[in-house]
Amino acid sequence: MKTIIRIFNIVIMALSAVATVMLFATPTFSLNSNIAISTDTFNKVIPENEYTGPIDVASVLGTDSVHFAIKFNFGLSDVQKAMKNDKNVINDMVITQNINELADTFYEPVDIITEYAVRTVIKKVVKDEITNQIEKARTSAAIASGSTAEDIMDEVGIDDAYFSEFSRALYEAANEDGATVGSFTNVLYWQIDEAVKKADAGTGGVMVDEEKFGEEQKAEIKSNFLSIFNQLKLIKEDTTVPEDEQSLVKISHLSYLYLSTQLKTQLETKVSDVTVLDQKMDETLPQYTKRLVNIYVTTLMPEAFYSVVGYVSLGLFIGVFVFAALWAFLLIFTLIKTFTKKPWTTFGPWFWVIGLIQLVLGLGLTVFGKFILPTMNINLGGGLLKSFVIAPRTFALIPSMIYLVCIVLGIVYAVFKHMAKKQYKEGGAK
Repeated sequence: MKTIIRIFNIVIMALSAVATVMLFATPTFSLNSNIAISTDTFNKVIPENEYTGPIDVASVLGTDSVHFAIKFNFGLSDVQKAMKNDKNVINDMVITQNINELADTFYEPVDIITEYAVRTVIKKVVKDEITNQIEKARTSAAIASGSTAEDIMDEVGIDDAYFSEFSRALYEAANEDGATVGSFTNVLYWQIDEAVKKADAGTGGVMVDEEKFGEEQKAEIKSNFLSIFNQLKLIKEDTTVPEDEQSLVKISHLSYLYLSTQLKTQLETKVSDVTVLDQKMDETLPQYTKRLVNIYVTTLMPEAFYSVVGYVSLGLFIGVFVFAALWAFLLIFTLIKTFTKKPWTTFGPWFWVIGLIQLVLGLGLTVFGKFILPTMNINLGGGLLKSFVIAPRTFALIPSMIYLVCIVLGIVYAVFKHMAKKQYKEGGAK
């Protein structure tokens, strides 16, 4: 019977050794989550003005929700720094990393919505411009017959598909690296000139006179588009160069332009060195926006956040060594008892009490976050939160599973221990 007890002791020592090692080998605390938010969140990506309107974002993106992850890992050394309220460590591991990943997730739908909104605006403006120019280019015969610009365009095939292709060409022209007012308006003039020629040729010159589209009309069109671009803040003002050589902000970066401008304005009174808010020479607008979001979050993060992270880190740090001492004591005590005449070890009430805390902190926290919390009726963000899965994990997860094994093992061990004690007493009596 003692042999069986000693075999059990080896198993207990092995489990204790594994539990002790895993306390230090796994991250002290980690969080992995998947959160789905409503696409309604993106409704204000492009601020509404006379050229833009409400967008059916779900239809544009093809989904009613966007999923993103929030995750971080704290090793023991990170916990040591965080428990001292080391803001740099907390910012780097909890905030900066997640902002970068969130930006990468959100930039794709933002880009899709921006292109859709901008091309819709361009299409509307272009249609109005071409209609206006063909109206002006109508001949006296067209006027006498009562044929409107719309009638003529329908007749020659200047339809919705035509305007869609036109808006695509203009979008690409305004989105090229190094695009200028001049390079954009050249494409614009050429396209409108082609439309007028198409109307002229399609009516045999009877209804439209292409010669009526000249420099005066081009100047008018340019003025109209410059007005739009100035309202959208797409022209990089530079008084040192002629108007046509002034650069354009990449039109696909329109959303980042608005957001970065808004963030910079809000941060100017909150940072000690305002120069950190300026866009760097080698920084694109998306990169600049991401950096400003990072500054915004870390600047406005309340001190209480760092205090809470500090205290939690302190608790985790203490917990690691308390639980390690628990398993180490069981291992050493069992090892000593294995080579004695009474080889049975004891788990003791201290093991079950502290082990229960370990079970809650390890397996309990993970199960609650991943399986129970998502089923609770929690309405966050005014209904913008569609679903979420949170998987917190502490250093105690694997040891807590070993603790569950020890509960079963302890019951079986108690039976053999009772039999071994009885056998020992009977042997001593004889």
